[in-house]
Amino acid sequence: DAELSLLDVLLVVAKHKNLAFRFTAVAAVGAIVVSLLLPSIYTGTTKILPPQQSNSAAAAMLSQLGGLTGLAGGASGLGGIKNPADTYIGMLKSRTVADSLIKRFNLAEIYGSDYQSNTRAALASATTITSGKDGILTIEVDDKDAQRAADLANAYVEELLKLTTVLAITDAAQRRLFYE
Repeated sequence: DAELSLLDVLLVVAKHKNLAFRFTAVAAVGAIVVSLLLPSIYTGTTKILPPQQSNSAAAAMLSQLGGLTGLAGGASGLGGIKNPADTYIGMLKSRTVADSLIKRFNLAEIYGSDYQSNTRAALASATTITSGKDGILTIEVDDKDAQRAADLANAYVEELLKLTTVLAITDAAQRRLFYE
């Protein structure tokens, strides 16, 4: 009889029930101690609804990027961008926005980084930018300071506004020069 029945297994577990309870209690106490020792991480969240654009408007915005549009892919004449939210996500993840936030909040000192590229990478790892099926962009920033996390999330929206304004002014200036 090399078979084990359920009754045999239950008898062994019942025989060593004190060991099972002790192991569970030690694991629970260990988890509590570890959770108390870890620093608190706060998440600042901002949601925005980008303006809805037609395909031609999205193509016009991408044409401002010049030769970089080919790098995004060649699908559907829009460089592989599926919807306008993807354009805004790309803008929010841009180096221009990251550098502005790093300078504005002195993140190099906060993250303890000597190089701008390392600070940019730390900011990128603390930031999550997603687009829902409804087109709403969600910007989440994790930080040890609750106020800084909220301020950074809101600053992303401010920097996006600045960037789109600069692009619109640049586009208008190019049209003016063309007409002149």
